[in-house]
Formats: sequence, C-alpha cells, structure tokens
Amino acid sequence: MGKKIENKTNLIPIDNSDNELFESLNEIKAQNSKKSLSYIPSFFTTASLPFKNINRTEFIRKASNGISLILNSPKNVPFGKYGRLLLSVFTTHAVLSKERNMPVIIEFDSMSQLLKEMQLPRQRGKDIQEQLECFTRATFSFEQKIEEQKQAYLFKDLYQHSEKLPKGDVTVRTTSTGTILFTEGVQYQEIIDEDSKNPRIGKFKIVLSGSFAGFCQQHGVPINYSVYKDITSPVGKDIYAWLVYRNNGLVEGKPVFIPRDKLVEQFMPVGENSDPKIANVNYSRIVTQLKEIKAKYYPELKVEIDKSGNGITLHKSPAPVLKDDVRYALISSTLGM
Repeated sequence: MGKKIENKTNLIPIDNSDNELFESLNEIKAQNSKKSLSYIPSFFTTASLPFKNINRTEFIRKASNGISLILNSPKNVPFGKYGRLLLSVFTTHAVLSKERNMPVIIEFDSMSQLLKEMQLPRQRGKDIQEQLECFTRATFSFEQKIEEQKQAYLFKDLYQHSEKLPKGDVTVRTTSTGTILFTEGVQYQEIIDEDSKNPRIGKFKIVLSGSFAGFCQQHGVPINYSVYKDITSPVGKDIYAWLVYRNNGLVEGKPVFIPRDKLVEQFMPVGENSDPKIANVNYSRIVTQLKEIKAKYYPELKVEIDKSGNGITLHKSPAPVLKDDVRYALISSTLGM
C-alpha cells in the first residue's frame, strides 16, 4: 500500500519472481470482492482527460457549464482509463493528508505495490508508468465564464457622473481562471540487467503539489473505486463519476432535465463543422453507457431516458457512496486519517 513519508529517499529494486505474480493476482481477486472508496476532484466530473493517447502536449475540453479544461505536459498529456485511475489515487492520497494545502509525499516499495493499491494486475505496470510520466510536470488550467443579469445600480460606481445609469438589468460576465501543477516531483529507479528485456522499477515516490492537494481537499468527491475501475470505457468512467457528483446536488421530488446537446457537449463533444450524424452517434454511445451503468454498476440510479432522444431526466437517487462510508475500505487504507 502507499504511505505518506517525511524524509525517505533511498531506492531499492523489486523482486520480480513468478511467485509474486501469482500471489499478486490472488490478492487482486480477493480485493475485488470488497468495495473500495477513493476520491476524484469534482472539476474532473465535468471536464476530464482525453479518452485515448492524442500524442500532444496540450489538450482542451469545454464542458457544458461554461468551464474549459486545459491540460499541459512537457511530453504528453495523461489520458485514458489508466490516467483516470491514477488521478483518483493521487486525489485520495491528497484528501487523506493531515496537512492542508501542503505538498503530499507518497511512496511505494515497488510498482507492483502501486498496482496492488489500484487493484490492477502486474501486466499493467507499463501502462501506469506511462501515465506517471505524463503527469510529471503536467498542469491543468481551468477557465469558467458565467453570465448573470443584475440590477444596474449595484455597479453605479463604475459609471461617470456624466453617464446615464441604465434603468434595467445589466449583463455581468465573470471570468475565473487558475493553473495547478499535479506533481512537484517523481523519483524512481530503473534496474537494468542483461537478461531482462525491460527495466525493472524499484522503490519510488511521488510529490503532489500543495496547490493540487489543496484543490483535492476542497473539491474531492467520494466514489466507489471498485466500480470506477471495473468500468472499462473512459467515457463510462466520466459519466459514472458525474452521476455520483450530480446526485449530491439533487433534491427529492425536484428532478432535473439534461438536454441531449449538453450531454454530448460535456462527455463526447464534436467540432463546430462536424457532420451532425457524429453528434447522433455520440449521444447514442452516451445513452448506452448510462444503461450499462444502471444495469451493472449503479442499480439505485433513478434516470429517465427520453424516448424521442431529447435528453435525460435525473431524479434524486440513493447515494452509492458517502464520505466516511462504513461500507467501504479506502484504497489507501494504510494512510493516517
């Protein structure tokens, strides 16, 4: 399991024996029978990582609520289902840290230990290492533009004496931006020998930035990690996390209708000049994921899918997981609370 440390920098190689492989697989099977709790930043439930490797150093996604996400990384932006799982692990360690708005140091004795925490087989080590490299020195920026109608007299100080104050309402457009570094540093050692085709990863540590830790501590959403991991589609993971987060704001007896175009814009956006058929296909995929989530992963979900294809209606549903939920064990259970 991962653990928070203070000043521990020595690196040691892992034991890469076949026995460890089988033991690891058996442990994963045992873990899968339990429910696991993790966290994800609420911001990433409305705009998330690219679904696949785009081989670019910048990625921009606009969410339907006026928020834009901008990812930047010196090599390649994090992506896909493993990028999302690693982001959840980072967030969980940050939320559990006793110190607020301070860098969080997490250490693993080996790559297999991180994989154990993530409930993944050791064959996925290369994929997780790739995502670690993507997150190294990566940043995410957000921009949100909100327009509101307010009475003009509230802004009378902005008008000169010679100017006539509008009688009615004025439009107030508020733009908020921010840039946050995911990690301040990643340290690991590669052990290379003549008999191995690939280097072995020894003991390593990750330093989450104080700004990222503080962001997670203020905006961490608890999710069922076991479910989040088992959903194979990246867009399915995004929809599930959004449903959990969105449900927290719903009120019993006051359903909310989400239009079709807003769902497409948030989860599977299309270009401005794209064929309209692409939007139809993307909406169909979103609906398919919704049905699968309700059938397999969130049976308590109360959602109505409009038969005419106009959108969905969300009703207040039983929460699948709550903060400090006794039904769940934290994926990083060895961390101090």
